[in-house]
Amino acid sequence: MKRDAIDLGNVHIPTLFRIYLVPTLLGMLALCAVTATDGIFVGRGCGSDALAAVNICISPTMVMMGIGLMLGVGASVVSSLHLAAGNIKAARLNITQALLVATVLAGLFLIATLSSPRHTALLLGSSESLMQLVLDICPGYLPRVCFRSGVR
Repeated sequence: MKRDAIDLGNVHIPTLFRIYLVPTLLGMLALCAVTATDGIFVGRGCGSDALAAVNICISPTMVMMGIGLMLGVGASVVSSLHLAAGNIKAARLNITQALLVATVLAGLFLIATLSSPRHTALLLGSSESLMQLVLDICPGYLPRVCFRSGVR
C-alpha cells in the first residue's frame, strides 16, 4: 500500500500532471462513449422521436452532473488545503457540507421536476408530438440524477 502512494510534496509537476491526467481522461472518454452508444442504440432501435425524447430528458441530468462536479472539485481543493495545514476537522466539515448541498439540490430538483412532469417537459422544449414519449421516459430517468450528481 505504501509503495502506491503519491508523494505530492516531492513529485515534479509534469509527472504529477500525467499521473492524474490519464485516469481522468479515460473516465471522461468512457462517459462520452456510453452517451454516444446510448444514442446510437436508441436512435436505431426506437427511432428518431425516442432519441429526441431521451435528449430532452438528459439535459437536466447534465446540469445536475455539472453542479455535482463543481461541488466535488471545489470541496476537494478546499479540503486538501485544510489537510495540508493539518486541520482534519475542517476538511471533513467541507466534504460533509458539499455532500449535504449536493443531496439537497438533487432532492429539490426531483421535487420540482416530478411534481409536474408535463410542465417540466414543456419547459425543456418538448413539442406536443413528443410529449407522450417524454412523459414516459423522464419520470424513470430523472431520479437517476441523485446518483449521478453526487460529489465525486
